[in-house]
Amino acid sequence: MRSLRFFQFFQYLNGRTLRKAIAAAFKQRLPGLASEMAYNAMLSLFPATLAVLTAIGLFRPLNSTFEKLAGQVSEVAPTEVLGLLQGFAQEVSQGQDGRLFSFSFLFALWTASGALGAAMMALDQIHQIPPRLSRPFWKARLVALALTLGAIVMLLLSLALMLVGDVLVNNTASVVASQSGSIASELLKFWGWLALPLILLIMSLAFGFIYRYGPSHWNPGQPIMPGAVLAAVFWAIVSNLFRLYVRHFGNYNRVYGAVGAVIVLLLWLYMSSLVLLLGDQLNVTVGEAMQGQQANREFEPEESGG
Repeated sequence: MRSLRFFQFFQYLNGRTLRKAIAAAFKQRLPGLASEMAYNAMLSLFPATLAVLTAIGLFRPLNSTFEKLAGQVSEVAPTEVLGLLQGFAQEVSQGQDGRLFSFSFLFALWTASGALGAAMMALDQIHQIPPRLSRPFWKARLVALALTLGAIVMLLLSLALMLVGDVLVNNTASVVASQSGSIASELLKFWGWLALPLILLIMSLAFGFIYRYGPSHWNPGQPIMPGAVLAAVFWAIVSNLFRLYVRHFGNYNRVYGAVGAVIVLLLWLYMSSLVLLLGDQLNVTVGEAMQGQQANREFEPEESGG
């Protein structure tokens, strides 16, 4: 039944519902709320990076993990973003201890929950939940912290998947290489092609998780995964287009100097936040069209019978 509703969603995704979703996005001030989300995400990014680097300093085997993660980020993020994070990594990679990890992790968790808190306020507006029915501050903050922890768990699972996959593929390739080197190279190439689909799958699940538990109240008949999948695909497209623009047409470093990479990072976070909100706006708009059509079908027999 859910799979059927998933495909029905795209039957109602037409020019009319798209125009209605865009109009609702401006009416709900989603671009402004995306700016607030990007600002909070910017604040949390560097303490989160510090926590990761400190963990790498405490557990040396994680160095290869960070290199693989940087490679995955480079597939979708602008080059300046990766360069900024790598430069920050070089500055803080010496002298880490457990206390620094604990402090940076807690600070990153708190600031990241602020970004999700802003997202939750935006989702309440998208679902037209009045302020009197919204969560109180303490409850909203706890939910934001829980969503942040859930996102961290999904990130760790994705890292584990990449590590296990790399180990399996490399071991298999080493065995096959003794018999056929071409098959081994094709196997490694195929695993490389799976990187982007895996990222899209993880992003879709993360968006769906936020769409389900972010709003103060949720309609059980509301679509979740169609908008999450579309948001993940749009996020990948927008990120790659923005990366190409910055690489070939943007002159941020020439205009802004040393802060050019920060400007690029902030713009990328803003567009990512806006895509997240637009995905749920599509869920609401198309979901209303689906429910309205279903109500009309249920009403027609009663009207004809009378």
